[in-house]
Amino acid sequence: MNKYINKYISIADFLAEVLGSNTEVILHDLTDYQKSIVYIVNGHISGRKIGDSITDLMLEFILSESKGNKQFICNYNSKNIEGKLLYSSTYFIRDDSNKIVGALGLNSDYQEVKNSLSFLTSLLPNYVDDKLSSLNIIKENLSSDGQELTLNKIDTIIDQFNVTPTRMTPKEKTEVMKALEECGIFNIRGSVQEVANKLAMSEPSIYRYIKKIRT
Repeated sequence: MNKYINKYISIADFLAEVLGSNTEVILHDLTDYQKSIVYIVNGHISGRKIGDSITDLMLEFILSESKGNKQFICNYNSKNIEGKLLYSSTYFIRDDSNKIVGALGLNSDYQEVKNSLSFLTSLLPNYVDDKLSSLNIIKENLSSDGQELTLNKIDTIIDQFNVTPTRMTPKEKTEVMKALEECGIFNIRGSVQEVANKLAMSEPSIYRYIKKIRT
């Protein structure tokens, strides 16, 4: 656990005590994507544990906004490995150079509250709540499976090019590799093999692209 994360353990315990057993409080050390979870309270909410991997939203944020000054994102929807909808917020922990090195996350299970609201709104057939209608928009998948995360991220990036991998030009493949490198996919164990399978390429070819990009 890096030194910037350690001081947030007492804050995590404090939040867990205040918010109760329906909210998971979790600390990620983002210097190790493969085993980013270093502290967790109420892990039954997402089904994850210490030593599990980074999430897809974390990778997306690191790719798109890590060079900025955004400190947190609040009130978005996620789902756990059982598909249950959760209500989430994330505070990003930065080092002295402003690089994101960790995150403090809150994931709340409000299923009972949602069921109660559904019953109440059923008594008001003309009532529409915009917040309730957006509950199915998932921004984060709280999976403990690093391979699943890797596959989902690879698919997301490849789909942006609107062309099947077997028809990609070397330039397009280079752009795919750059995007994967920037969001840290190649720091996750087994990712090279998964990328090779998705792009119908050999692993040595993937390593050559990585070397070219990094140099």
